[in-house]
Amino acid sequence: MGNSVLLMLSGGRDSFLAACKLLEDKENYYVYMVTFDNGCIYQLENVRTVAERIIKRYGNDRAKYLGVYKTSSVAREFFFPYFNMKPAEQLERFSGMTPSQFHCMICRTAMYVYAINLCKKHNIHYIAEGGRKSQQFVIELPGFAQQRYKELVESQGLELLLPVYNMESDWDRDNELMLRNFICKCMEAKCIIGVPINGSVDQSVIDGVHAYYDQIILPCIAERKLLENVSAIPGSCDDYDELYK
Repeated sequence: MGNSVLLMLSGGRDSFLAACKLLEDKENYYVYMVTFDNGCIYQLENVRTVAERIIKRYGNDRAKYLGVYKTSSVAREFFFPYFNMKPAEQLERFSGMTPSQFHCMICRTAMYVYAINLCKKHNIHYIAEGGRKSQQFVIELPGFAQQRYKELVESQGLELLLPVYNMESDWDRDNELMLRNFICKCMEAKCIIGVPINGSVDQSVIDGVHAYYDQIILPCIAERKLLENVSAIPGSCDDYDELYK
């Protein structure tokens, strides 16, 4: 479908509202929702409940949940070089990058790699996520969301949509869900290595994360041909469950 979108659905209220906005858009998008598991997430079954609420409201002729996909194999490619560096080299090359921002960056980038390949596999033209600039994670600031990830997606002939990116407050987000008669409550899946930001990030943190992505991750994507072998993307976790029954 030329107007189909792959939405990365975490089960939280940001991606919940992003789905609503896409489904109400004048472009009449068909929304495929997908959840990614980095191997450190629990209560993933809660995300399906959110997806089902969305489908019940807008109809299964407008939205579909593709399930949960494991991204740990790709994320491992991204953190392997860093974990083998001596602290002096880490400091010299990526000074300012905090462990929390590092983990979020390799995880989100692995999600984008999977999302791009799923789009190719299912002939989907758009990728969307529920990131918001106001959350202050480096991966959700303009240097990533509106530049690096946008460029990565566009390099594969796709387009990136950020339906709630400029929403400033949680209050506004919750109100928008309530205006749609949704109970503003989600049991979001939880990443056990995800760490809240203590205040805002400074420029040294941003520069360090940008440097790691530019110097390590992008070359890794090219060298390992992570966007060239669509058939290598495994099935959802449901498929793995079948194998091990």
